[in-house]
Amino acid sequence: MRKPRPNTYNPAQALHLIAADRTGLPLSCPSCEGQIDRDPAGSPPQPHSHVTLKCTSCGRLARYIAGVN
Repeated sequence: MRKPRPNTYNPAQALHLIAADRTGLPLSCPSCEGQIDRDPAGSPPQPHSHVTLKCTSCGRLARYIAGVN
């Protein structure tokens, strides 16, 4: 039996959310307008660190690797 995969955004939604996070804009879920939890919470993240953006309402998530400024 396969392990269930977490809900993820479609590619366009994920890119929009990641771009907003990188520019420091307020984050809200593109699907349900819920609040986004960011891990790690500090902004800007350390270069080459993994950043996870997860909606507290619907549970969808997007992940990216922070670049070098």
